[in-house]
Amino acid sequence: MAYFLIINGTFFFLITGIGMIRFTDFYIRLHILSKAVTGGAISILLGIIFLTGFSFFSLKLLVIILLLIITNPATSHAIAWAAYYSDEKDHFQHLKLSRDDLQYRKTGDE
Repeated sequence: MAYFLIINGTFFFLITGIGMIRFTDFYIRLHILSKAVTGGAISILLGIIFLTGFSFFSLKLLVIILLLIITNPATSHAIAWAAYYSDEKDHFQHLKLSRDDLQYRKTGDE
């Protein structure tokens, strides 16, 4: 069970990395980042708890899981709210990778 949870958490982190490359919109990237990283971190921490058994260390990990559940959605919401109202997300437009850029990289044509 512990190894399954750790592999599951690693899969969540892999999906997060792929989503950060695949999606170009700021809000979609933020959504992928907040949901998948929270799920992946919680899964890995639960796997470590099952590996080590119940101890003071596992109690600390449970507190970290609780803090992740509370703070990660709240901070993602705060970042999205700040980006929406300040329009700072437009400063990252030069980092966007469009579909045409992907096609150019595959074929090498201009």
